[in-house]
Amino acid sequence: MAPRRATLTTRGVVALAVAPVSALAGALLGAEELVLLSIALCLLLAAGLVQCAYRAGRDRDVWRVGVDLAASDVEVGGLLTVRVTVGSSDRGGTTPAWLEAPERGWEPAGAVAGRRPLPNPALVRRVPPLESGATASFSSVAPTWSRGVFSLPPLRLWCVDSFGLVARVVATGPRATVTVYPAPIWVDLDEDLLRGETGAEESQSPTSVARRGHDSLGDFSGIRPYVPGDRLRLLYWPALALYDELMVRDFEDSGSHRVRVVADIRLLIGAAGCESVLATVAGVGLAALDRGSVVELSTTAGERVAIEPGPHGPLALLRAVAHIEIASPAPPKGLRRRARGTEPVQRDLPPPVGTQLVVTTEDGARTMAGPFGFAHLVIAP
Repeated sequence: MAPRRATLTTRGVVALAVAPVSALAGALLGAEELVLLSIALCLLLAAGLVQCAYRAGRDRDVWRVGVDLAASDVEVGGLLTVRVTVGSSDRGGTTPAWLEAPERGWEPAGAVAGRRPLPNPALVRRVPPLESGATASFSSVAPTWSRGVFSLPPLRLWCVDSFGLVARVVATGPRATVTVYPAPIWVDLDEDLLRGETGAEESQSPTSVARRGHDSLGDFSGIRPYVPGDRLRLLYWPALALYDELMVRDFEDSGSHRVRVVADIRLLIGAAGCESVLATVAGVGLAALDRGSVVELSTTAGERVAIEPGPHGPLALLRAVAHIEIASPAPPKGLRRRARGTEPVQRDLPPPVGTQLVVTTEDGARTMAGPFGFAHLVIAP
């Protein structure tokens, strides 16, 4: 709840600024009308303070503000309705109130909170007096025109005086957050790429991964002929007595398949290119999750997250993509000078050890070097 103290509205600020100017101009020009105007404005402001304090005290703990979102996750360009409900308690809200317009309060999540604007008569929803237990509802839409995470600060309900000069907070609503993820772009990839490789976590070495592939036992799948390199402990000795042939017990591989996907969000491909890359990453990741693979998502900025397959995997992936920020500081001077040439140099890219798929644009593909040059490139449209 915001502090219950009176504040001037934008109309009140104008009145407060005009009053001394009008008095000074009237004294200099000898115009009594201007002096009387200044006195009238001061009286209105004083009366507004008293009236607003009385109304706020009378309606204390009477108002309630609720915010209801049709969904907390939505695709870019989708329609997401926000319904704000203002209700009164058993005593009823006896005076008109102003509700901040919800469509003007959305801001990127994590942004530095600045000073919130004063109540403006032209930018509020007017709530009429409500009888006991009555409600008033207002609908608006959430910002879904760009990818990201957006937050709606607690909406404030103001009690105001009859002239709209002074206001006081009588109730606040809950904070709301919306995740806007990109529309996935689907690309044709081989099944082997989408299935990824079978092994342990990324932190393990290739040697330990290979050892686990030979030592771990999954579900029993049958008997097969022995091949050099099979473990002797897997030999099925009864088959040797019956068929005079070495046979081994075969087990399905129980290791999880992992697909490593790197999103190229470097400055040189531009904001539109980065958004296309992230939309393609979403499509590739969803296709891999659908095949039961773990998706290790990382970016050229150093972000990294692993998403497990399952009923919540697709939404977790889309949320992870929505949280990726492509805004970054300007490149170093040396990089800017080279960018004017034919092939910019990339020095600060994290080494994607074991990377399987790198999603980039055509411009980004021409500048891939180092370990990226040995990965499978997926070109975003």
